[in-house]
Amino acid sequence: MAPFNKNFMPKFYQIFEDLYKDIREGHYQEGDRIPSESELIQKYQVSRGTIREALKMLLHQGFIIREKGKGTFVTYKKIEQDAMRLMGFTELMNMHNKKASARILEIKTKKASKRIRKLMGLSETGLITKIQRLRFGNDEPLIIERSYFVYELFKIFLKFDLEKESIYSLMYRETNLRLGSAQQSFEAVLAGPEESKLLNIQPGSPLLLMKRLIFTNEGKPFQYSEDMYRSDKLKFTVKTLMYDETHSRFDTSIGLVINDLKTNVPTT
Repeated sequence: MAPFNKNFMPKFYQIFEDLYKDIREGHYQEGDRIPSESELIQKYQVSRGTIREALKMLLHQGFIIREKGKGTFVTYKKIEQDAMRLMGFTELMNMHNKKASARILEIKTKKASKRIRKLMGLSETGLITKIQRLRFGNDEPLIIERSYFVYELFKIFLKFDLEKESIYSLMYRETNLRLGSAQQSFEAVLAGPEESKLLNIQPGSPLLLMKRLIFTNEGKPFQYSEDMYRSDKLKFTVKTLMYDETHSRFDTSIGLVINDLKTNVPTT
């Protein structure tokens, strides 16, 4: 979290941020008991009411749970996504028993820029539909999606409410389009003023930027996206196998070809 002047922040919020930092950085692991109210009062030299306000914030945001007669325990666990499996946000939230929702920030059909044309193999007159959405899990902002879709393939989706509907679910339900494979990369970035406001985080907070180019099962570019993930809430995992110089190594459960790192949609 970016440095800030604590003199301008309420004491309970300073304590909340301090405890949250300890949880996020692993000082307190999931299932660990955190110090009692009396211990926290002694540590921070504040009133019981101030400590309770800080703990209330942690409780409401799902980082701790109180067990009567036992104490207060950490429940914080990041949402985990398999980086080698191509899935939509709604499916990811369903896997973690969270309600997925979206707010559209921008939707516009226009000529593709030179950069996007090159990425998606479009002509100079090629059209794309740009959609920027803020994605929520249990009403908490988690991801800023900036996606560019090939208009000719995507135009059928524009008649639907894309705040309420999953694009990939619509694809399988309403069209003959099918996803095939994706090329994706990850890098660490810092939240700027816009990202911090949308994601309700401090400016300078670490984010994961995922760039992804998605193809149909016929090998046609369908979507290019640059999505920013809250790194304090989500993480990506990758399953690898020993490299074999003479043979490609497959993990059939996720359709991964190890030696060229292609991400394929599972056949099931």
